[in-house]
Amino acid sequence: MPSTQIATCLVETHPRKKISYYRTKGKINGSQVFYNTRDIEKQLPAIFKAVTIHDQASVQLKAELDTWFAAESDGSEELLQARNRLAKLERIEKNLQRLVIEEEISFKDFKEHRASIEAERASLKALVETVNYRQSMVRADFEIALQLASELDFLFAKGDNDERRLLCETIFRRVSVRDGKIVGVELNSPFTLIASRAEGSVSFLNRLPFAEVVEPGRHAILRGW
Repeated sequence: MPSTQIATCLVETHPRKKISYYRTKGKINGSQVFYNTRDIEKQLPAIFKAVTIHDQASVQLKAELDTWFAAESDGSEELLQARNRLAKLERIEKNLQRLVIEEEISFKDFKEHRASIEAERASLKALVETVNYRQSMVRADFEIALQLASELDFLFAKGDNDERRLLCETIFRRVSVRDGKIVGVELNSPFTLIASRAEGSVSFLNRLPFAEVVEPGRHAILRGW
């Protein structure tokens, strides 16, 4: 048998037949491979339990994230440069006002310089707003992910098929399967960071043979859920 081939899998569901399965997008050894979702999904509760964080870890990580975001906001090079330039433009404008009052420059020159300053100021303010908005969105994503991470095992256990699939899309970037067995998982950001605080997650995930030399057989990467 040739060496293992890797393929991306798609999820297909037939409500009338009440069946769901994973189908390889491409062909392996000349044909598509089908995996029963029940064989895969019955292995997922242990993974969700392993990456679920406890309340104490959640509170601690939230505090660390607050500190990090505060430092990032104050220390962003892009923001610092924009704010420094805005302050400089303010000084330049005041100096121009003094010069035109003292008739050191013409009113025409003053208007031209002021129009240039206003254009640059508007651009810089838009940049500051964009950076602040981007940071707020990233922070919101982290906070939502943190809330999810404290309830992952419960949400998966209580969810219906659609909710479980959505949860898998949110948490997993990639799940590697060989011969119907999950052999590796890769989490979406920021769940990689958050899951590192879950008790037992590292040891559990390390037991999945990510780096193991794969023997001949079928090896699939599940995406799309």
